[in-house]
Amino acid sequence: MHQEDLVDQLAIQRVITEYAWFVDRRDWDALVATLADTVVVDYTAMSGGEAETLPGPEQVDRWRRELGVLDGTQHVVTGVIADVTGDTATATANVLAWLRRDNVPGGRLWHNGGTYEFELRRAGERWRISRLVARPIWIEGNIGVFAQRPG
Repeated sequence: MHQEDLVDQLAIQRVITEYAWFVDRRDWDALVATLADTVVVDYTAMSGGEAETLPGPEQVDRWRRELGVLDGTQHVVTGVIADVTGDTATATANVLAWLRRDNVPGGRLWHNGGTYEFELRRAGERWRISRLVARPIWIEGNIGVFAQRPG
């Protein structure tokens, strides 16, 4: 592996780690910087529906609304393996996610484990996520943690 390849590998691991870190810390402005101008998000294997394509800031606003009802989240992303071709890359990673909301009927946790699949594009000196696919292996707990708060 050449030095440039190692630099790209580390940069891709960094942006994927930042993605999870910023979601869990609700650092929405920083999260926007991890995404390409347009991003495809595909949770169909987890929750049905269809993949969506949105501008990066709009996707972050969606996550802000959806995750805003929760009292806390933790995403642990490990084992990132990236393949780079010029200014594009694909990557896979293992993920464990815990989503917590206190005082909701049915239990306060919804959690899952599986993999993320990413497509990334180089934007200047930085890699940005252009596609995210969640592929769960297991899901447990109370999906009701996402119910909207009254009011």
